[in-house]
Amino acid sequence: MSELEIGARSDRGNHFMKASLTIVLAALTMLVGAFVLPFHSSFATAPSVPTQTDDGLDPINLIWTGYAPSWRVAQNLVGWGNTAYCSTPKTIGGAMPNADLERVDPEGFPCLGPRDHVRIWDMGYSSVFGTWSVGAVHHDELVCNPLCHHVVDSWENAERDVRQAFAALSVAQSLVNYTLGNGGYYQNVYNDGNATLVVLKPPETNYSITFHEEGLAAGTLWSVTLEGSTMSSTSSTIGFAKPNGTYSYSITPVPGYDLSSSEGFVSVNGSAVTELLSFSPSTSPDFTIGSTPSMLTAAPGGTAMSTINVIAINGLSGNVTLTESIIPSPASISCSLSPVEVSIASSGSSRLSCTAVAVGSYNVTVTGGYSADSRSITHTTTVSITFALREGDFTITTISPAPVDTGKQAVSTITITPFNGFTGPVTLSFEAPSNTSCAAISPNIIENSGNATLSCSSTLPGTYRVIITATGRARIHTQTVSIMVNKQESPEGSTSSSLILGLPPIMIYGVVGGAVIAILVAGAAMANRTSKHSHREITCQLLQH
Repeated sequence: MSELEIGARSDRGNHFMKASLTIVLAALTMLVGAFVLPFHSSFATAPSVPTQTDDGLDPINLIWTGYAPSWRVAQNLVGWGNTAYCSTPKTIGGAMPNADLERVDPEGFPCLGPRDHVRIWDMGYSSVFGTWSVGAVHHDELVCNPLCHHVVDSWENAERDVRQAFAALSVAQSLVNYTLGNGGYYQNVYNDGNATLVVLKPPETNYSITFHEEGLAAGTLWSVTLEGSTMSSTSSTIGFAKPNGTYSYSITPVPGYDLSSSEGFVSVNGSAVTELLSFSPSTSPDFTIGSTPSMLTAAPGGTAMSTINVIAINGLSGNVTLTESIIPSPASISCSLSPVEVSIASSGSSRLSCTAVAVGSYNVTVTGGYSADSRSITHTTTVSITFALREGDFTITTISPAPVDTGKQAVSTITITPFNGFTGPVTLSFEAPSNTSCAAISPNIIENSGNATLSCSSTLPGTYRVIITATGRARIHTQTVSIMVNKQESPEGSTSSSLILGLPPIMIYGVVGGAVIAILVAGAAMANRTSKHSHREITCQLLQH
């Protein structure tokens, strides 16, 4: 036998060993990948469309593409009114909405509801979406317990209302579902994770008229009136759409700022028009006027009160005279200011009190007037007041249980408390994560008021959120219970590990270890037989020689 043949035979064992180790490593790689990859996939790249507002409270559920700047979207929401003056701040990427609109239910009141409320943000230009915008829309109701406030009660119904509004318009080219994957509970109300995508046709006869301001502090409210139509915004742009023609406009004065020209004309001739407005901090004495709160509710026969604040700017001194006007102004409501003259050496305030004997919704405008040194200054603030009968309702409170070990029951207490004459029954239900096991709520129906219990357990350590829903007389409230499950101590005092692929770790390690040992033993035996065979052949050849 040649030396080359002898070397080849002696290397076979080494090759087998290498192949065996390769198989072992491949098996280990598959095992690791089986439980690592699911975790890795959760860090997928976020979509280009934002999924929620910066505060995490509102999901994005509307997308407009084609040629869809916010002003064009707002203009085509027929029957929706501007509500920026009574909307709480909300941002996407730090930017305030470019349009803020509401559609009040037939039995609702402006700013108070029940109503649909949408915020719209410009997203710029994309080669895929064109000039596009996104929106967050919800339906809310007025809840008084006893103070009145908004409560979001649906995302899907409000999205449906916007969808139907555009379905009836020729400007909409198509309406489709767009999966954003942002399903879940926002403000205790479930969002299904699908947005409505509305593709708008290119404008045919109307052209955009955009007013762009510079110089105002971020978040400052300003307004433009074009041919009798007023739009307000806290962003830097306000837009309209008009056919060819010449139109008059006026800019509402902003306290503390000067504007070279507050009115003028803009001409449209076959293309979009942008009008630049340059505000600058004023050095002239002035004042601001505001109301706290600006939205009020009260029962008929009761009194709604707001504080009117007057603040001097640039050293203004003297008195500001206050007057109020009511729209509409029936005899069933009366308002008064005390005092009617406010001294503003630095700042001053007055109390607005309104009383009504019947149900109704009113806007009370308070005008502050200053006249001295041949100067006359006026500014206004508006207070929205609703006189409504307080409906019966209930509250749901929960007590999260103390931490428990795996397999042990965690018991939560649920309490239902009525107010304003509410009468039951209230039905209780729950939604629990897949890794938990919960018994039925006991009892699951509460008459008027009382307590119930919910028992849950899990075989896996972790913190689990169980959502409890209470439904009674068309009222729906939710609360979340946090259940903390600890690792159970083993008899030796060490903690048990979590399962791998549904099996205890010791079984996984035993299987892998046994496979490794078996492959190594087989490889060693093969190498030994190969070595012995090679040795016999060499010996025989030496004897023959």
